[in-house]
Amino acid sequence: MKKLTLCLFIFQFLSLSGFCQNKDEAPWISYPSANVTEYGVYHFRKKLSLEQVPETLVIHISADNRYNLFVNGKRVCYGPAKGDLKTYKYDIIDIAPFLKQGENILATVVHNAGKDKPLALLSVQTAFFLRSEDEKFKQLDTNETWKVLKNEAYQPVSYYEMLFKERWFYGFYACGPGDEVFGEKYPWGWEELSFDDKNWKNAEKLDLGGNYPWKLVPRNIAFMDDHREKPAKIRKVTGIDFPNNFLNGNTQITIPANTKASIIFDYELFTMGYPELTVSGGKGSAIQLKYAEALYEKVNLKAHRDSVEGKTMFGVWDVFHPDGNGKRMFRPLWKRAFRYVQMNVETGDQPLEVLALESEYSGYPYPKMSTFNSNNARLNEIFEMSLQTFRMCSGETYYDTPFYEQLSYGGDNRPIGAISTYNSTDDRLFREVMRLYPQSENRETGLFKSAYPSRFDFDMGSWSLAWIQSLHDYYFIRGDAEYVSQFKDNIEKVLGFYHRHLDESKGILGTVKNQNFIDWSITKGSIPRKDENGEMTNSILLTLYYVHSLDCTVRLFNQIGLNEEAKKWEAEAKSIKAAVFNQAWNMEKGLFADYPGSDIFSQHTNLMAILCDVITPAQQGELMDKILTYPEFTEMASSYFSFFLFKALQKTGKEDLFLENLDFWYTYIDRGHTTCGETGFASHDRSDCHAWSAHPAYYLMSLTCGIQPADIGFQHVKIKPHLGDLTNIQATMPHPKGEIAVNYTVKKGVLKAEISLPKGLSGEWEYKGISQSLKEGVNQITVK
Repeated sequence: MKKLTLCLFIFQFLSLSGFCQNKDEAPWISYPSANVTEYGVYHFRKKLSLEQVPETLVIHISADNRYNLFVNGKRVCYGPAKGDLKTYKYDIIDIAPFLKQGENILATVVHNAGKDKPLALLSVQTAFFLRSEDEKFKQLDTNETWKVLKNEAYQPVSYYEMLFKERWFYGFYACGPGDEVFGEKYPWGWEELSFDDKNWKNAEKLDLGGNYPWKLVPRNIAFMDDHREKPAKIRKVTGIDFPNNFLNGNTQITIPANTKASIIFDYELFTMGYPELTVSGGKGSAIQLKYAEALYEKVNLKAHRDSVEGKTMFGVWDVFHPDGNGKRMFRPLWKRAFRYVQMNVETGDQPLEVLALESEYSGYPYPKMSTFNSNNARLNEIFEMSLQTFRMCSGETYYDTPFYEQLSYGGDNRPIGAISTYNSTDDRLFREVMRLYPQSENRETGLFKSAYPSRFDFDMGSWSLAWIQSLHDYYFIRGDAEYVSQFKDNIEKVLGFYHRHLDESKGILGTVKNQNFIDWSITKGSIPRKDENGEMTNSILLTLYYVHSLDCTVRLFNQIGLNEEAKKWEAEAKSIKAAVFNQAWNMEKGLFADYPGSDIFSQHTNLMAILCDVITPAQQGELMDKILTYPEFTEMASSYFSFFLFKALQKTGKEDLFLENLDFWYTYIDRGHTTCGETGFASHDRSDCHAWSAHPAYYLMSLTCGIQPADIGFQHVKIKPHLGDLTNIQATMPHPKGEIAVNYTVKKGVLKAEISLPKGLSGEWEYKGISQSLKEGVNQITVK
């Protein structure tokens, strides 16, 4: 959080193997006799008397599942950052700015979301940990002197209740239960010094012989951004008069006794965070807050994202029952994602006054990001939509979708990583996601889970390969050999799995039974498809995806000094490429088939053939043209897999065609999206915010503006724009040395370019066969 005086990111992976606590460390504590794994909300308090406020008072804090820390009634931070038990995070916080002379109170709420907890949370049991770095304040360390209360006001709104009792979509959800809170049971003011906790119990020390299952390491990403957000409009009201001036804070909403009312609030932008509803009175009322990306035409069919009238609000929800007293605030325990919030109220015998509805945003606090502005307003909207998607899918890990899953998938993270390195110089989140992923390794296969951290019980071969591809991309733009070298053994194990599954008679992959997702199908399910036995046999697409990962490995290993290993994998890649051509090239159609001798052809397989150099560069150009025009493909690249389509355009020197192939994103705009959807296919329209589709935020900078690293680590820049029919662009991009800025103007066929490079960065300009050197500072170029 911005307001914190954060202690020292003293951790360039300071002891990422974790440290094992000994008996001298502060113990973990819990509620006496608590059911340690079920849903529960617990409040902990500890008083601190100070003759004078210290200059600093640094604490370490963590919990299982989650905590919110208050000091003297003020919320200080929440956490811990997601991880796993091998590297369980604790936060380092200086609480001195929140202290005062005399009596102080540290208060923490810890919650366990139980059986429906977010799939990304890895848990042992309900527990809380705090210790002081300063020996003079060791009385703050968690032990039996902390007071604790189980909050009986909470109960979970289960997945069954929200999703399955009355089914409203047919997909996967994994973001945790809703909260139902009964105000009459809530210990209001529990975080304040004046609260009377004399009837609270003393905490119970967890006696595990010092061998705690949480191997603690310091947080190595930033605290989340916490700016305030308010709804932009009230779109629909039933049961009461329209509440004019409520959103500008000049009035409140009064809902009379024994009344049913509903209000739909529109934030006009997909966002995420912690909604905060403040009310007064309303004893006997039930207030449901329902959250949605969009309203629906019918079950599983979303309406235009701006449409409200005549549509149905489906979504997940929380419920608050006020106790009838003044100014009560409800806030869920875990973040929600939404554009629309519907407040459904049924009052009892006392009127309800709604004083405010706003939210605290919760997402990764990227510093200054890239900007893009051209004479094409819709193209500018695509860039902003893509950047907003990237923000919404960046939290304590990357998210595939903040509304439905909040999981960090190996395949999704490749385009996300490209977006990140082109739009921010803060690589901490990327590095942490890449580091965590191999900790899910299946020791038998060497492969990783499809998403991690997660409680999935299966591994995903294709996404393990994608992790290698992401490391390759990161190295070539950042040049951090030390970071990527630590994963050498993991890379070899993943490749080894596929090496063992080669069909020696055909020279391509044989029968593979594990999970291997590469893209959603334009019809149903995903590709490559499994047979009735759950197996994939001789899939050319999967074979080429493996070869692409081999090529990435060879380039990476050659750069970091693993030359012998690179030779081994290079020989394998060369052999497989020859076999793919022999097994899958259809001379008549001029395409690669998805299986040997098959009449099934996909864009995917042919794009991968280009990226893997299965044919000559001249043939690649011809194949690229056919990929864009052939009308009978069985499968087409989704908005996600278009990431590889655009890479193939770049590889074949057809970058100018990028701007002509943004139909998915123009359709998102036409449908009212403010973030990029999951596939662009009508057959799979679940998520309105999917980071893997946000890569135009990368390609508009790298292809259209032409800003690319000229060498490993981006020590020099190459600028080679592809403007299409654009006549004006102003763009900026963060670089480790400063900001790169370009300004292009085309008038009567003459391009005038102004390129500003930060101190210490030089490079080369290339456009229409004309090149010249670039120096730090301002460069003026005219090309007729």
